[in-house]
Amino acid sequence: MKDSLLLLITALAVALVAWAFWHFAGADGFAILNLLALLLLAADNLRLRRQLKRNT
Repeated sequence: MKDSLLLLITALAVALVAWAFWHFAGADGFAILNLLALLLLAADNLRLRRQLKRNT
């Protein structure tokens, strides 16, 4: 019962954050998500390049 309640509360919190993001971002939401994905890919690429340099 406790796990089900915590899962429901977590789902409501995530839904609230998702609604707030799309409400305040509006039409720019997709641009924000694309920019975030690009930044994360660049950071991962940098991390992998450093790891490759260290292992060779």
